[in-house]
This record gives sequence, structure tokens and C-alpha cells, in this order.
Amino acid sequence: MIAYIQYLFLKGFGFFVNLLPENFSLSLGRSMGKIGYFLDWEHRKVALENLRIAFGQEKSEEEIRSIAKRTFQNLGMMSVEFFRIHRMDAEAFKTRLEIEGLANFEKVRNNKKGALLLLSHFGNWELMGLLTKGLGSQVMVIAKPVRKNKWVDRMITDIRESSGLEVVPSEKASRKILQALSQNRMVGILIDQRAKLSEGVMADFFGRKASTTPALAVLGMRTGAPILPLYLLRNGTGKYRLVIREPIELIQTGDVKNDVVANTELVNRSLEGMIRQYPDQWFWVHRRWERKKSGRRH
Repeated sequence: MIAYIQYLFLKGFGFFVNLLPENFSLSLGRSMGKIGYFLDWEHRKVALENLRIAFGQEKSEEEIRSIAKRTFQNLGMMSVEFFRIHRMDAEAFKTRLEIEGLANFEKVRNNKKGALLLLSHFGNWELMGLLTKGLGSQVMVIAKPVRKNKWVDRMITDIRESSGLEVVPSEKASRKILQALSQNRMVGILIDQRAKLSEGVMADFFGRKASTTPALAVLGMRTGAPILPLYLLRNGTGKYRLVIREPIELIQTGDVKNDVVANTELVNRSLEGMIRQYPDQWFWVHRRWERKKSGRRH
């Protein structure tokens, strides 16, 4: 019953924000983020702890708290944009989009090996389907289902697929990934969430080891498909910038175990570089690193 009520609440929220003019709805989302920073003490605590781990020696406490506040505002706007995806047209979306590194995208698309897209919870990652559709490519993304709420899971999947993505549950992904790559398609994998210790590798991230999925490294080494980092930045209200980095040059020495770790660290390094440039656009509210309890005030 509670799960269904949650679903109805989200449906109602989505209906409401679609009644509003876009700029007004985004202002509402920003305000929600400001309020959320003060009311959602648990995620605020996680964000501040993460930021201290990443930037504790580089930024003041005031700077860290400022980044955390802007992160919440970005997430508030993103939640509004997510529920407006079905109203967005891919061609119209391109008029709001500045692209950096388009040649990298075209080169990979023309190599006939498919591509592995390095995706992360950065900027507004949920709009990735619209922009790749606008570039003439359909992308398959691997997503963890919302196991505790089948109605919300179905709703989220429907919205994502309305943007042009093919969404595949992570537990059913292996065969479909290989099939998609053999058809010269692009497969997006989110790499920035803490992996289970039994499934991840300990790879450096902001100078500290973090359990990271080795999926991109393993698939890239196994198939020869290039790993292409994509980052969608917020570039003002209702405007965006897509940054497409050069494909990651994988290390292959023949020592598979060590190569997987080394290549996973290359993946993390790409993301870390973008976060350092735009720290308020990453998903700091996820507990990325394992750590001991701290008595520090938040």
C-alpha cells in the first residue's frame, strides 16, 4: 500500500510540474533543492562527508557547504526535468545544446565495433536519451530496477524509454550488451555508484580507494569496443553542454586482473576530472566511499 501511495504521489507531482511553464517549474525545482538541503539532513550529511573526503585539503568548509547546497538545487531541477522528458522533442532539444567533442562521437560510431558509453550521475544524466537520439543513435542503458516499488520502477522505465533509450535491467544485461555491440550499437553504463565488495574492484577515486564496478573495463578488454566518456552539464536554465571526451586508451599487459583494476582507475580518473571542474553537478548524496563513523557536526 505504501509503495502504491509513493507511486501516486510521484505521478501527481509529474502531472503538476507539466502544468507549469518550463522556467517556472525549474525555479520550483531549484527551490525544492534549497529546502531539501535543510530538511533532508541524512543526505546532506552524506554529501558533506563525501565532499570533505574529495576536497578536504583543497577547499574551505564554507566552499564545501556551498557546493553541497548547489548540488541539492541541481537535483531539484533535475527531478522536474525528468518528469517533463516526454514533452521534449529531440530536435528542439538540440537547439539548447552545446556540444564539445562531437568528432569523438562520430569517430566511434563509424568504427563498426559499437561503443561503451561511460555514464555517471552528473549534470542531468536522465536527458542522455534525448541527446543521443538527436545525434541519430539509439542507446541501450543498463539500469538497476527499483526493487522495493514495482509501480515506480515501471514509471521510471517508461519515462526513460520515452526519451529514446532502451532500458535493460542489470541482471539480464550480459548477453544483450554483447549482442548490441555486435550490431554496432552504443551501450551506456553508469559507473559511479559504490559496488558491492564482492562485485567491484578497489580503484582510486579522489586519492582514496572506492569499490567500483569493473564492467566497462572488462567489456572493453573483452570486446575491443571503445569506451567513450559522455558528460551532460547544466549550462544555465534550460540549457546544456554535452562534453564528449576521447575514447579511453585501455591498458592491456596480459595480466588481466591488474589490467582490470588499472583500466577501472582510468575510468574513475575521467569522471574525477569532470567533477573537479564542475563539483556541484555530481551526485554527492550517494555514499561513494566506505568510512568509519565520525563525530563531526553537519
